[in-house]
Amino acid sequence: MLLQLGIHNLALIDEVLIEFSGGMNVLTGETGAGKSIVVDAVNLVLGERADRDLIANGRNKAVVEAVFDITENLAVQKALAELEIAQDEGTLSVSRELMSTGRNICRVNGVIVPLQTLRRISDQLLDIHGQHEHQLLLDAANHLSYLDHFAADDIELLLAETAEAFEGWHGAALRLAKYRRTVAEREQRKDMLRFQLEELENAKLTENEEESLEQKRVFFRNSGKIQSALDEACYLLCSNPEGGSTAVELLRESIRSLSGIASYNESYDHLHTRLNSLSYEVEDAARELENLRDESSFDTSEAEYVEGRIDQLKRLSRKYGATTAEMIAYRDAISKELAELDGAEEQIEALEKTYRAYGKKLLEKSRQLSRKRHEAALQFEAKMEEQLHDLGMKHARITVRFEELREGERIEQRFTSNGFDQAEMMFCANLGQPMKPLAKVASGGELSRIMLALKNLSAQKPGIPRSMVFDEIDTGISGRMAQVVAEKMSEIGDHHQVICVSHLPQIAAMADEQFLVRKFDRDGVTHTEVTKLMRDQRIAELARMVGGADAQSESSIRHAGQMLADADSRKAELRAAVDAPAGQSDRA
Repeated sequence: MLLQLGIHNLALIDEVLIEFSGGMNVLTGETGAGKSIVVDAVNLVLGERADRDLIANGRNKAVVEAVFDITENLAVQKALAELEIAQDEGTLSVSRELMSTGRNICRVNGVIVPLQTLRRISDQLLDIHGQHEHQLLLDAANHLSYLDHFAADDIELLLAETAEAFEGWHGAALRLAKYRRTVAEREQRKDMLRFQLEELENAKLTENEEESLEQKRVFFRNSGKIQSALDEACYLLCSNPEGGSTAVELLRESIRSLSGIASYNESYDHLHTRLNSLSYEVEDAARELENLRDESSFDTSEAEYVEGRIDQLKRLSRKYGATTAEMIAYRDAISKELAELDGAEEQIEALEKTYRAYGKKLLEKSRQLSRKRHEAALQFEAKMEEQLHDLGMKHARITVRFEELREGERIEQRFTSNGFDQAEMMFCANLGQPMKPLAKVASGGELSRIMLALKNLSAQKPGIPRSMVFDEIDTGISGRMAQVVAEKMSEIGDHHQVICVSHLPQIAAMADEQFLVRKFDRDGVTHTEVTKLMRDQRIAELARMVGGADAQSESSIRHAGQMLADADSRKAELRAAVDAPAGQSDRA
């Protein structure tokens, strides 16, 4: 569960550390106080999209850090082990930094991880429900996923097998479409590829050939200057045709001159040795210079070939790639494609067999999946109606209507990775009324209770994250219904940690812990703080929620105190009813 939530420089919050408990935690406060900022912080920990506008004005970054108890969360422990991230005695720290530059830094137990890794882990930690989920519920395309989630224990393997079969079937279909071009199109393509392949093969390309050619062109274009420099260097160093002394000969003379006095003095001997060594280097360089001069003769035909070859490669590069390496790669690719097209008939026959085999498997798995869904739908309907009755909708009925194939429609047209089923929840809140699409007849208050019923069903299933966050699920409800919803959320809190943002005093009264989100001004700047309330503070806050302008009156305070006492009694009754058979609470 979520133990701590630290928020730094996020929107109006400078520095806040919220310590949550097990059970039901409720955040209250006046409209606009900043309760949504706390939910935004939780969303950031979940890896949701980050908006730089959330960074507090004048700050360079915002930081959100959450600490979780993962002692019983085997899924997270397994994920950490696979990622080779050390675990810290049953706790997990997740943090996210938002930079004004647009960068995001995510850390898990101090280790920097990609955003996708953060999402993978946080998905196993928190289940968040916000007002936007009402919109998901209003879209019938999402209804099948609620049923699948309910039936996950029975259909998880089938879903995976169906998805695998669909991937193979769909992939084969795409490849078949490629090969099933008309004969004319295929032949046209082959003619073009043959022409290109012939042109490239006739060019006899060599990788990086252009570099060697460019060096030769530089030589030929500067051959006169090169020849003149080599001739002059040879003339001075080693081969004076006029009979004058060369540098090599003069060096030899100086060595001979010093050889007669080398034994007289150590300095003379050292210099004689140096010049003698140098003479070998100069003579070797002289021989290399003569060889270069002899080999550097200008060949007109070769120069013309080099220029022509460079022009040819440039012409080919405009069509097939910027370099010879790219052109060779393109040549190999079209050679392979041409071979595939030449064997298209064989490929089509093999792919058709693959397509049919995957199609048969997909149909089989989809039918099995559909049968399981129809069976699960009956249980889902009964469980949902039971939940809705508990939530004060005693005449509510809900069914899952599976869409039948329309006239002329084939099952293949309906295939997805989830099979071929299409389903929509049908709803009726009152006696004597027909069942109609939920999206068309459910009011805002009814949607809130339907979503709470769905969440309560989820909470009863193993493997669901221990912490459940509700952002203003009380939309559209009040009075007695508010009390019923509050009791249902308290019931969820008996098995899971619940964190709830609410405006309703009935929900706040049923909380195990209550936090006040308050906005205040300091030095001309607006700030938000979050405070954990003691019992007398809770009574004052409940009085505000109930009494409005008359919140501080004696009657409002007395009424709020009674609400809190009644809530404590009601929670005790509910827990006693649950604990009676087992004899012990499994409260978080």
